[in-house]
Amino acid sequence: MAHAVVVLWAALAVQVPDSAARARYAAALRSLSDSLSAVEAAAALVQADLVNASRDLVISRSARLTARCAGARAAARSLDSLLVAVPLTPPPPPPPLGRELAMLRMELMRCEAAFTTGRGYERADSVRAWAPHRIARLDDAIRRYRLTARTLMRRTGLE
Repeated sequence: MAHAVVVLWAALAVQVPDSAARARYAAALRSLSDSLSAVEAAAALVQADLVNASRDLVISRSARLTARCAGARAAARSLDSLLVAVPLTPPPPPPPLGRELAMLRMELMRCEAAFTTGRGYERADSVRAWAPHRIARLDDAIRRYRLTARTLMRRTGLE
């Protein structure tokens, strides 16, 4: 009887780190996905009636998008740190999440820089002119990351 308890305890002890790592990955992936959804919503709001929007409205919507991009970048950094600190076991086959995550972080950083208007009306005109192009690049990076993340989740059973 004691032998059976020791064997059961050993089996559970071996599974806990893997289960904990999987739970951390699932939480980090979910957090980034939620943050990216907020970025997409804020980007759609920036593009809504962009031609006729007042400069004040462009500044307000750009500030919201900048904040959402900063939040998503923080969530991406957390996932990136997790990828380095706690590698998935067994390692998943390609596509490499790290590469797409780095590209996403770069686009989120560009988003923060491109949509920061401060209180000046000059930047509002620049945002109005360049927003469609910059948002298209951001959307593309988000789409590529999500595709890679979904593939990783399916292959590793993190769904």
